[in-house]
Amino acid sequence: MKANLQHIDEIRFFTIHLILINHWTYSLYLAESGFDNTFVNFFFEITSPALSLISGYLFFYKTKDHFNFPKKLRSRFHSLIVPYLFWTCIFFVIYFLMKEISLHVFHVKYWYNPVQPINFSNLLASLADPPLVNFWYLQNLILIIPFNFLIYYLVRNKYIFSVFFSLIICIYAFKWFNIYFQPRFLPYYLLGCFFGYHEKFLPRIRLNYAYSIAIIPLLFYATSQTIYLEYSSIPVIILKILIVFFFVFCIYNLFDSHQNSLLFTYLKKYKVYSFFLFAIHTFMFAIVQRALLRLGANDFLHNKYFTLLFQVVSLVGVLYLTFLLASFIRSRFPKFFLFITGR
Repeated sequence: MKANLQHIDEIRFFTIHLILINHWTYSLYLAESGFDNTFVNFFFEITSPALSLISGYLFFYKTKDHFNFPKKLRSRFHSLIVPYLFWTCIFFVIYFLMKEISLHVFHVKYWYNPVQPINFSNLLASLADPPLVNFWYLQNLILIIPFNFLIYYLVRNKYIFSVFFSLIICIYAFKWFNIYFQPRFLPYYLLGCFFGYHEKFLPRIRLNYAYSIAIIPLLFYATSQTIYLEYSSIPVIILKILIVFFFVFCIYNLFDSHQNSLLFTYLKKYKVYSFFLFAIHTFMFAIVQRALLRLGANDFLHNKYFTLLFQVVSLVGVLYLTFLLASFIRSRFPKFFLFITGR
């Protein structure tokens, strides 16, 4: 997090790719393939927390001199609330149609939850429990908006913020009472708010390729040792927070040190589709993977190497189709694209 935030979009876009890996096994669960999700769980505890950290940072960045809360509200309304309502409502209808087709044409159920009739009450219920499972994160971002005014006064004083943050950690650790906000969101968002307000930046170090290669397994090891630990004690919560900071620190410096790399070039080129990919990827996985399952892939999922190939092919297919669709909408209907992506 340098002063000019030059790699924030790339880090966020890269993290969204890891979220895709988190979600690429849903169809395999429905197909009862017995897929080992150990690899997937490497990223489960760092993706949403990293995005939460970045979101809090950006909301309060450079607000020390002037905090224009009404302007922030308008910005969040266009960039967050409107796209959330659009995607939730449109997929409420799309999932109804897809489930009906699966049941009455193919006579199989590759979907979670039963078919819900299209009516106003079910539409409202979908806003609270959206058909897109990854939208829990956007829900947390939306519901934290009114509290940002209070957070602003907390982050201004380091000692008051420290007491409040410690209280939040204790609530999660000792389960004193239920907080709506998930532990994978709130602590990281609060820290992002604090560092954004005080304009704290990540240390910058130059990494050659040898150090870059060495740091990746270290990151994997750190995350793999904590993925099954719950937010049930203060040391564990602090450890998880440190690992997320380590992840963001590593990714930032890897990108900063290798800005001419193929990966960074790819992220920089397609980062404009970041929100679109986040919003639609679970649906695209359903389309791509379940089509492959219907074509016969389901008969070979007992082989772990074929299953891995199935996952990689479906991931590439999802990325390709998503960018193709996003590019078409952006070029033909630019205002609509900006509307649904909050830009």
